[in-house]
Amino acid sequence: MSKKRVTASARAAKRALRVRRLTWWHRIWGPAAVLLGVAAATATVVLLASVPGLVADVRAFRAARPCPITGPVAPGLDCLRSVPATVEGKVIREQTKNNEYTLMLRGSDRVPASLDMGWPDPLLRQLNKGDTVTLTVWRDYTTAVIKDGVTQESADTPLGEPEFITALALALLAVGLYGIYAGTVAARHAARYAQEGLPVPLVTLGTQAFWSALAALPAVMVGDLTGPVGVLMTWLALLPLIRLIALRLEPKSRGRHSRPHPRAHRA
Repeated sequence: MSKKRVTASARAAKRALRVRRLTWWHRIWGPAAVLLGVAAATATVVLLASVPGLVADVRAFRAARPCPITGPVAPGLDCLRSVPATVEGKVIREQTKNNEYTLMLRGSDRVPASLDMGWPDPLLRQLNKGDTVTLTVWRDYTTAVIKDGVTQESADTPLGEPEFITALALALLAVGLYGIYAGTVAARHAARYAQEGLPVPLVTLGTQAFWSALAALPAVMVGDLTGPVGVLMTWLALLPLIRLIALRLEPKSRGRHSRPHPRAHRA
């Protein structure tokens, strides 16, 4: 057997081994993607089901009034309670991408050990260990800190939760649906995709799913003004634009993702 024929046979065997490995890889990640997609879709349903309750909480919070100053406060009374606390410390870390404004507290059972203040001013920067402050507590939320007549709202509030949960659910929906579809297709056509590579439409759909998930960010910003319905409508409005851009970029990826692998030479 000539050296040239031996080399060709070795290359063919190497390619065949690579195809087998890729086949098994598609058969592994395909079902895994389906399971993750189902989990994400299930989480979407659970999160969206919680949104009406969160909206009701926001309405109740906005309607809440301070608890009576005199006399005991009934446990079930839905009012703004004033709870004393002592400052244990604070963390003010201001970095380009990672800011932290945390107040450490001690006190009764209603006093949280740490509280995200959101910003350093107007109060957090002025507080020191040992200072006595008054917390505004509503249900399980510590919504504000007060000292010497200065009030700073905290980040622990029901405001914005319905919009955030809606946006998170939509992002999970995009990822979940793509995971279910892509995983099913990859598992069913594992051998063919191992030889030819993933088809362009499948890759394009992945791009769309990625940007559809990210589109929840601008949608939640709009939702701060319009509520959960505004988040949903903004997200739906962005989907056609995302698809159009993905389809326009598709030819640039065609050569890389749809080109079949070289066939083995005949011995």
